Amino acid sequence: MQPGYQASMFISNHRLIAAVIFWIAGVISAQAAVMSAVTSDAQGNNYLLDTEGMTRKGYIVYVWQLQNLAKRNEEGVLSIRTQVEFDCRFRQSRVMWVTLYPEADEGGTVISSGLVSNPQWVPAQPGDVTDTLIDYACRRIMR
Repeated sequence: MQPGYQASMFISNHRLIAAVIFWIAGVISAQAAVMSAVTSDAQGNNYLLDTEGMTRKGYIVYVWQLQNLAKRNEEGVLSIRTQVEFDCRFRQSRVMWVTLYPEADEGGTVISSGLVSNPQWVPAQPGDVTDTLIDYACRRIMR
């Protein structure tokens, strides 16, 4: 065998291995997201939380939330996936990341996605959607 052939074979094998690893990671992460329906609002929007990926440190619960809208909004969005932090002690939440989709259940090509600049804590109001989500998340995973 020629030395150049061995080098190109080495590079090709590493590319194949990298592609397989990324594919496996994608399959595992897709299977890890177990979205559980938690509540809905008066407009018919449904709120789900990723119960398998939920973690907690102290009073803060870290979770992915999916909101399926009852009807498409003015930007053409039908579902919104957010990374949320719930503060179980002070009953507040803040959104850290937002991804917008044109179809329900994160369907279609992503409209936009990104980190929330300067996320602010928003207090939950008794009986509102956020209050219900905080209750669910904080009781689901204990410190």
